[in-house]
Amino acid sequence: MNHPLRGTFVGNSIVRLADEGVPIGALSRTFKIPYDSAHGIVRQALEDGVIADMPQADWPAGSRLRKPTTAPIRLDARLDFLMSCKTEFGLTPAESRLLQCLMQARACTKPHLHAVVAPEAEPKIIDVFVCKIRGKLRKFQVRIDTIWGQGYAMTEESKRLVLARTGGQP
Repeated sequence: MNHPLRGTFVGNSIVRLADEGVPIGALSRTFKIPYDSAHGIVRQALEDGVIADMPQADWPAGSRLRKPTTAPIRLDARLDFLMSCKTEFGLTPAESRLLQCLMQARACTKPHLHAVVAPEAEPKIIDVFVCKIRGKLRKFQVRIDTIWGQGYAMTEESKRLVLARTGGQP
C-alpha cells in the first residue's frame, strides 16, 4: 500500500534525502510530519527498489560535531591514485578528484569541493558528482556521507576500503 505523501513534493524529498543517508528522525523533524509517516514513506521506497538501504533512525550522538573543513583544499595531482580510481571504480577524472578531496579531509564543504573539482561549472555539479560516485562505489561498500546543510565526508572504514583497492595514498 502506497503512503499518501508518496509522489508529493514532501514525499519525493524524503525519499531523495533518505537515499542520501539522512536519518528518518531528521526527516520527520525537517518536514514536520510524524516519525511513523516518514518511516512509512522510506520503507515503501525501499520495498519498491527506489532506494538501496534503509537510513538510520536518527543521527548518532555527537555526529553534529563533525564539521567540514573551511581551509582551502590543495589537491596534489596524484596520477597513480587518479588512474586507480578510473580502473578500479570507473570514475571520471573530476569524480576521482572529488573522491581524492574527501579522502584527504575529515569532511569538505560543497563550495570548497566546487573550487577544487570543477570551478568552471555550476556549483550544483558537486551534488551530481557525489550522486554518481555513490552509485559507482556502492558495490564496494564505500559510502560518502552527507553532512546535512554543509557538505560531505567519508568514514575511516570507507577510506580504508578505497585505499585497499587503489593501493596508494590519495
